[in-house]
Amino acid sequence: MRWALLAQVWVDDPTVVVSGSNVQVYYIAQELARRGEDVLVLLSGHPTAWERTEGKLTLISLPACGRGLRGWFHPRWMRRAEDILRAFAPDVLYQRGKLPESVLAARYSRRHDALFVWCSNADNSARRWKFVRKRLRYRRSPWWLLPARLLEAAAADFAIQRAIRSAGLVLAQTRYQRETLRAVLGKEPQLLGSGHPLPPPPPERTELPPVVLWLANLTPMKQPLVFVRIAHRLQHCNAHFLMAGAAPNGTLRATVEHAARQLANFSYFGPVSFRDTAALFARASLFVLTSEFEFEGIPNTVIQACLHGVPTLSLRNDPDELIRTHRIGEVAEDEAALAAAVEQWLSDPAGRREAGQRAYLLARSQFDIHRVVDRLQELVRGALRGRA
Repeated sequence: MRWALLAQVWVDDPTVVVSGSNVQVYYIAQELARRGEDVLVLLSGHPTAWERTEGKLTLISLPACGRGLRGWFHPRWMRRAEDILRAFAPDVLYQRGKLPESVLAARYSRRHDALFVWCSNADNSARRWKFVRKRLRYRRSPWWLLPARLLEAAAADFAIQRAIRSAGLVLAQTRYQRETLRAVLGKEPQLLGSGHPLPPPPPERTELPPVVLWLANLTPMKQPLVFVRIAHRLQHCNAHFLMAGAAPNGTLRATVEHAARQLANFSYFGPVSFRDTAALFARASLFVLTSEFEFEGIPNTVIQACLHGVPTLSLRNDPDELIRTHRIGEVAEDEAALAAAVEQWLSDPAGRREAGQRAYLLARSQFDIHRVVDRLQELVRGALRGRA
């Protein structure tokens, strides 16, 4: 079987900003190629065009024709991308999230009889008008251009929603996503979690003082300043608060760097390549998640925390109630409660150790990339049989 996966960046490149969807495409593509499948990954978010082959895996970078939505919807980019797909002739196109690539996948599958597999990537994946809502929330100057930006965003949202409705197989990360997608799309989404390669059991942590880790891109929806304020509030604790991640938002970066100069118990590691994130989790005693609820599905960082035996303390986020059900950490309803939870867990090394062991067992049972790709191949074969 021939697979084409559409993504923005290949996470091995340390110069790009990586999202969770790109991480999943990275691992799925590698696992499919390892199983002998022919795999193409078409990338639209790198600054330059390039191509390379790694065994059964082919990577092609085709940068968008300009910045913003119009760069991906530009007819020249769509035409070139479709030419690349036509030359590879995939049986299956796989794409995650509500993006312009959804339109490319739908158009190619319609014209060339390939199976379009679309996967949700956040709890708001079923909500309409994604880009309109983003334009309204993050308004940029000059203000008089807002109507034009909203019109462009509305056209994109309409095209993307229509494309997703045409998918031959719809996948959801969580039960919540499956229910909301079913109501909006009128289809029956299949459940497919997220996966990573499974490392050996983590060793017992001996680092003192304990390290409390926050890892994500520094954007408003990730709410990094919540973590900064918690570090400030818990200066009396014998712990170090470590923040890491790319900072595309200059205002947030300046605030975080200022805090790092002022607080003895807080440091900002800066951008970190995806491969280097494992070393940060190996140092961590606790992982803190502060993302706004609707923008997450199953965060890759929570999976990484489980893989490394690190308890997760989360601000309201608990995908499919994994944290509560499996007792791998704690979910707080507000910032004050999260700070109190961090303080309590820092004072309980035995509790951290036991929760970390449960987290690793959960990773083995649910987040192993081998299990995820087994399920993906099974669902795709069933969808292809149904089409036949």
